[in-house]
Amino acid sequence: MDRHHPYWKRDHMFKYTYCFGLGVMSMGHMKSITETQDYFYEIMEAICLPKEEWKQIFDDLNNRFEEWIDRVFLLLGGRQEQYCFLLDLYSILKRTCWAKEYCREILNDYLQVFQLSDAEKIFFENFYDAMQSADLEKAVQTVNDMNDNGYYIRYDFLAWFYPGFYMEEKRTGIRVRDGETVVLDRPVSIIGDIEVDKGGSLLIQGADIKMDGRVIVHGGRFQIDHGHVEIVKCKGDYWLSLEGTAVVVMTDTAIDCGFQCGVVWQTSGRLMIRDCWFRRSACGRMIHFSGRTIRIMDSHFSEAKAGTVRLEGTSRGIIEGCDFQDSYAEYGGAVYSDTIHDVLIQRCTFERCEARYLAAAVYFKYQKLGQQVTDCNCMACNPVQDLFFNVVS
Repeated sequence: MDRHHPYWKRDHMFKYTYCFGLGVMSMGHMKSITETQDYFYEIMEAICLPKEEWKQIFDDLNNRFEEWIDRVFLLLGGRQEQYCFLLDLYSILKRTCWAKEYCREILNDYLQVFQLSDAEKIFFENFYDAMQSADLEKAVQTVNDMNDNGYYIRYDFLAWFYPGFYMEEKRTGIRVRDGETVVLDRPVSIIGDIEVDKGGSLLIQGADIKMDGRVIVHGGRFQIDHGHVEIVKCKGDYWLSLEGTAVVVMTDTAIDCGFQCGVVWQTSGRLMIRDCWFRRSACGRMIHFSGRTIRIMDSHFSEAKAGTVRLEGTSRGIIEGCDFQDSYAEYGGAVYSDTIHDVLIQRCTFERCEARYLAAAVYFKYQKLGQQVTDCNCMACNPVQDLFFNVVS
């Protein structure tokens, strides 16, 4: 199985306990073992449970059942965890013939423990039927009906259970006010800006976003993980502008600016970027930071028409394990720093980066201690002199 399970990033104990709960259905009867064991192994692989522990689940089912089933019920205390778990149970049920009666009994036992409403139960049965018959229209209508009844289920759960599922939203201008949380977790086309007030939260989790507008955060919370953003138009110099924020985290995300703008402009707090892919920026540096600390790890940046990173003020920075390609600026083709604090750049690669005047790769405005560039390589960068300027050994 090439796909990741929605919970593959959770901690080890969560994943083991979760899989034990599924094992009650898959490994609890000889008929179900015969029909579902291979798929159960696929789930454990997709959730990234170490293979050496797969057999331990079978042993615990036989020898420590009461202890572990109590842990399962404790783990699955939240509705979203229960929803994902039930979809996995339905996936196991789908693969049964001889064991269908036993697996149905296990499913009903869990449903009774979770105390789902009639509307929730109807949703799971109808969505299961839609997946069985590959009826996308019915699947979408089933989700809409659930939403109309006041219930919400994460999109990545639905796409995991039904790989052919696709449901796009269309939205215009979003305002996230104090005390509100908006979660974007599915394909969505947005026309207009998203504004996040102090006390509000915007969480992007696995969403595929096409946007004619920008995101403006006024002291609120912003986080993006496993997202894909395509910027069609942007009125400002940056897609994401943040003021008064404490911590901003961007992980496992691809952002294509379409040469409309830069990616992020932040004036306070901390910024952490990991495993991201940013490309085709313009108007300003791809990342402009003047907050407290920034850490950029294992990310890839390409086609930055006005440079990639700019650090200012009293910020501290660490940039490690990153690739910079085709980045252009007057000074510091890829990175420009005039902060008064320490900056460490290590294990990075600069390819085809150019500066009009000085420092094709990294430019430090002042020569001082605490500015380090280590284990970095440049390929086809221009000018070839002073690729790293004002670096103090």
